[in-house]
Amino acid sequence: MSSPLLFLAPSRSASRLRQQTHTTSIALRLGALLTLVLIAAPVHAESPFEGRYQGRGEGRLNLQVFDLGDGSGTHFVIAETAIPNECTGELRGLAKSGGAGVLLLTRKDSDSEKICTLTLCLSSDRKRVRMEEKNCGDFHGTSCAFDGAMTRR
Repeated sequence: MSSPLLFLAPSRSASRLRQQTHTTSIALRLGALLTLVLIAAPVHAESPFEGRYQGRGEGRLNLQVFDLGDGSGTHFVIAETAIPNECTGELRGLAKSGGAGVLLLTRKDSDSEKICTLTLCLSSDRKRVRMEEKNCGDFHGTSCAFDGAMTRR
């Protein structure tokens, strides 16, 4: 003789328990996934160079430095020089790291064989930049230069 099989309908408390377990399981999985994303994401520290600088050399100097944010250490640089009623000059381009606290921007004017090199040296307190040029006369007037010291603004 076989025994009768009893089929019991799940109780409401068992159904609630399964639903709570499922919700908890999803929350734990999402928490673990978020933790992995945060651990794996590269930390983007602000570039020590990034900012605006003003100062004097043979004339008025302005410098803007923008970090590309791609981790390469490359920055977009805009250097300006001016002596009122005499000359102005501007040099723009991508500057690469030349070592700790140094950026190097090199450009070649289409009409010249000379390669212009602009060297930016950041002070240890990150408040000042010393800018020096080599062969950059094609990018400014004869009375101007990109040489000088600037302070962060």
